[in-house]
Amino acid sequence: MNAAPVNAATRARILVAEDSPLNLQVALKQLERLGFAADGATDGAQALAALQRVPYDIILMDCQMPELNGYEATWQIRERERAQAAEPSAKRTYIIAMTANTQTDSSQKCLEAGMDDYISKPVELPQLEAALYRGLAERASTKGREAVVDPVVIAGLRQLRMPGKPGPLNELIDLYLQEAPRQLEQIASAASRNDESSLAQIFRASAALKGSSSNLGARNVAALCDEMEQTVRNWSLADLPPLIDRTREELNRVRSVLEQIKTEEKD
Repeated sequence: MNAAPVNAATRARILVAEDSPLNLQVALKQLERLGFAADGATDGAQALAALQRVPYDIILMDCQMPELNGYEATWQIRERERAQAAEPSAKRTYIIAMTANTQTDSSQKCLEAGMDDYISKPVELPQLEAALYRGLAERASTKGREAVVDPVVIAGLRQLRMPGKPGPLNELIDLYLQEAPRQLEQIASAASRNDESSLAQIFRASAALKGSSSNLGARNVAALCDEMEQTVRNWSLADLPPLIDRTREELNRVRSVLEQIKTEEKD
């Protein structure tokens, strides 16, 4: 197999978390063979510390490590991402589990822990290469939609899944897609009437839309709701229609992204 060309993809920042010195060196050599530079960590705690220093794009995470295993480390990474979701520089790290393919480690357990993909040990070069490029392709395809729907919020909703039960994400998306357009139309209707009840109705509907949008990661819609509320506070109902139109356009973008996410949940 030829090494991958040195381009934007192979300049991705990669961390390997593996407690076995031999396995760690093998993984680093495999990555080098594929044209990727990478750093190493020998347990989950080291991986967390390394991620604090360097915004890695991809982590290859051994599931079974002493002190802090891969599942626990991933959970802490996702919690940290949720806490930082409002920051402009917030990003989501793509995590590929390295499993022993035993009853203790399963693909379902990896995904429920918040990992994005998994490969079995002993890791073979084609398997590793495919996983890396799946990760890079996923990051590239979601880069645009991350500006519409916060992936950290979506990851948190996925983790609400209970054992033996279907995940709640698709149901929550359906509820939002039913409620949000109705709430926006309530705002539009109240603004067009411009009577004594308009202000209260706009505030109620805007607050409801802002809350549900924040819960689904639609940050731009939530921000537009803030603008509408401020406009109403300033008694500037004449300035509401352009904001309503912008919100309607943003909701259409949100709907498209959420429908994509729903399809991915079914696959």
